[in-house]
Amino acid sequence: MQESVAAGRRPDGVALDTPRRYGLVTRLFHGTLAALVLWQFAIVALYKIFGETPWLNGIARFGPHGYVGLAVLAIAVPRSLWRLSQLRRQPPQERGALGRLARLSHLALHGLMVVVPALALVRIYGKGKGWEIGGVTLIPTTGREEPWLIAAPDALHGPLSWALLALIAGHVGMALTHALVWRDGTLKRMFGRL
Repeated sequence: MQESVAAGRRPDGVALDTPRRYGLVTRLFHGTLAALVLWQFAIVALYKIFGETPWLNGIARFGPHGYVGLAVLAIAVPRSLWRLSQLRRQPPQERGALGRLARLSHLALHGLMVVVPALALVRIYGKGKGWEIGGVTLIPTTGREEPWLIAAPDALHGPLSWALLALIAGHVGMALTHALVWRDGTLKRMFGRL
């Protein structure tokens, strides 16, 4: 710690974002959300390919869809707030049309990581059965089914999930384009040395 202060760097320089790179907190949020969302889509894809099988049910028990979705929501909200707190510190994005597209796609990614699991929670509430995890009531049991609280989430959850997947594919594709085609060091901002 004394070395970093002596070298003219603030002690919090590793945790916080800087104009040259994303900090440890941003990287942890990014990696955790990436792993959780990848798990969600991998399990859904496997169920679509193989159907419900004992071996797939066994794998899915390691991270049930509802629990992982709740974790995505629980991490996406503070991650979005963290991003807002770091906006002035973060590496600048490109100017022009590509920069605007990057900003809009990031905004959509963050928004969908909150909206998609929130819709699932609304649907659970609408079914009236409630949801409890480890003795903690997350959604109270009402005993009443509210069709209007089920219909919209049913209609939107799936399509918005696939929109999120498309945005993620575009995000990964552009990150690889920056690294392999343009070789502009953009990927190092997230994965390079702190």
